[in-house]
Amino acid sequence: MISTNATDRTTAQVVRSGDKLLPSLGILLVTGGLVLLGWFAYLWFKLPPAPYEYQLIAEGDSKQFAQMDLEGWPELKLGQYKVQADGVDKPIAEFIVARQNEGPPVLIYWKNSTNEILYNFDRKPSELSALAAAISKHAPKDALILSWWDTSRQIKLLTGHDTLFTNHLNEPLMIPVTWLEQSKAIQAYENQFWGSKINPQEREQFERFSQALAAPAEEGVKQLRELIGSNREAYVIVHVTDLYRLGIMYPDKMGVAYQNFPMTGNMHGMINQMKVQLKENGFDTYTLQSLSDNEIRAFFLSDKASSETLLARMLPFVDKKAPVELDVAQLIYQQGGYWVYKIP
Repeated sequence: MISTNATDRTTAQVVRSGDKLLPSLGILLVTGGLVLLGWFAYLWFKLPPAPYEYQLIAEGDSKQFAQMDLEGWPELKLGQYKVQADGVDKPIAEFIVARQNEGPPVLIYWKNSTNEILYNFDRKPSELSALAAAISKHAPKDALILSWWDTSRQIKLLTGHDTLFTNHLNEPLMIPVTWLEQSKAIQAYENQFWGSKINPQEREQFERFSQALAAPAEEGVKQLRELIGSNREAYVIVHVTDLYRLGIMYPDKMGVAYQNFPMTGNMHGMINQMKVQLKENGFDTYTLQSLSDNEIRAFFLSDKASSETLLARMLPFVDKKAPVELDVAQLIYQQGGYWVYKIP
């Protein structure tokens, strides 16, 4: 600013030595130049739009969205959206959000219609409602809940319990490779839609939380207790889909792959398919997630080190110790893909 003002004054002084009409013209030229430069700066730094948009297609309460199994929360306002991508006729995904009063939207259902990794993983709505009901009934009101940021927001909404994470952190950002160059625009769009607040402390805490899940089991539990910072009663909730997201964040600690399979009713044949995948890819083990009556998803871990992380030890894997045998944290509840542990 000092340099700019000095230049303006010098220009005006030079012009004043000549025609009296020139000072105003000189100032207009300088001002016009600044406006022009400002316009170019705006164009240079303005983010392009995201390659998709969320379009609202229906609103209502839990009775109008019976498939979400939220009859116990009649006060919630629900909204159904479709995800419309540029240049694609059909929606690439759909999702449902829930709100409490005038609060920000919370994602409670996601359905991907593509073969790409897209933002989130499908989960059964009935598993979330059953989990929330169990926490409301059995967990002390003053207990702290630790879980992935999206699960935390769901639990906060449905139970009112204190959760370590309350914002839509959108980490990791799971998008197709073709969208990577637009990741900043996507983050900006997501932050605006979900009403995310930039909170460096919360992001730092989430990094510590995810690092604890990627650490060896005993060390990871100690890190969780240090993150809590007190002897407060606390519980950690993990979901089988957290495996893949953790693998994206820490590929050097967690090697993960997944594949969906149709449910044929032939369990022996399905087990043989899993064995083939293990052998052909050199995977160490696998676990399954039920998506519907017609589809199942398998998550594969690449090596023994991945299988010994805290998150992997908290989930059931073939030919590995069962979660009930985990001696560094107490398993207290399991519902579908969710597993709940009390932190010592």
